[in-house]
Amino acid sequence: MRAFYKLFAALLISMTVFVSTSQAQSFDNIESAIGSGDVSALSQYFSGNVEIHIRDAQNSYSKSQAEAVLKNFFSSHSPRSFSVQHRGESPGGAKYFMGNLSTTAGSYRTYVYAKQVNGVFAIQEIRFEEQ
Repeated sequence: MRAFYKLFAALLISMTVFVSTSQAQSFDNIESAIGSGDVSALSQYFSGNVEIHIRDAQNSYSKSQAEAVLKNFFSSHSPRSFSVQHRGESPGGAKYFMGNLSTTAGSYRTYVYAKQVNGVFAIQEIRFEEQ
């Protein structure tokens, strides 16, 4: 019986490590997609509805609408570079980051807020504020 508990504990620990690693990778993938302007990769992490703020315009969009809005943004604002300045996590497990996006049409302070859904981070909000 003792061997069973050891095996169960080892399995539980390895599952926790795997989930933590995949969560970190999904958030890193979000950062990478913004830096390259890869809306297809980014849209994989959209929640059912995504709130998007670009300059002074803001709205809540369905997943497909949000993808179209960001494709439009990145088509006229090709990324040159992106650097994350700050990362954080809420007590409830949601994560966010703030960074600077340099594009062909100017620089933008970028903010992404995502909640964990089924072991993957789902983007709830994206902001691009002109600097």
